[in-house]
Amino acid sequence: LAPSVTAYESEEPDEVPFSITLSERSRPRRLSVHDIMDDSVYDDVADGRGTEFGDKLHQFAEDYVRNKTISPTDDDQENVAALLDSLDGKCTAETTAILPLNVDPQITLVGIIDLLVVTPEQVRIIDYKTDLSRHAESEYRKQLSAYYHVASEQYPDREISIEVFYTAMNELIDLSPLGIENLQELAIAAAPQQ
Repeated sequence: LAPSVTAYESEEPDEVPFSITLSERSRPRRLSVHDIMDDSVYDDVADGRGTEFGDKLHQFAEDYVRNKTISPTDDDQENVAALLDSLDGKCTAETTAILPLNVDPQITLVGIIDLLVVTPEQVRIIDYKTDLSRHAESEYRKQLSAYYHVASEQYPDREISIEVFYTAMNELIDLSPLGIENLQELAIAAAPQQ
């Protein structure tokens, strides 16, 4: 016998074939810690020194922490150098902080910690500000609160503090962190709608 092929006639099903529909999930959103801050606090400030000044100071501080042979060239840099020289513990400059928030859709806050000072008992988070007054402190509290929660996860056995160092005034100010729920609300309000 020779092989043969017979055509198969399929019957149309009475039902719709089984299918799975996956729910549409929104993409996770990534926000800068600066996105949760209200920039209107700067609207009435006429005597600011600009981002170029701030960038130069932050670069000096980073280089000084990394023990580069560098000397201060102005009063703000002298104040930063004196602060850094006075600190106990391991100092790390420009540390990336990533805080995933438990909200739907997922939001992650990202920022750079200017200075992280770690001892066996404590972690200090210090942010340099070149402002000539303390007008934006409530907004800086939001920024540093995100860093606080990252450090709390990383160092659960240590006391965590958040501080702003006003370089022009040579003042180190302790702040109390916002709760994670407050950060979640701020992030939801700041996130662009998809």
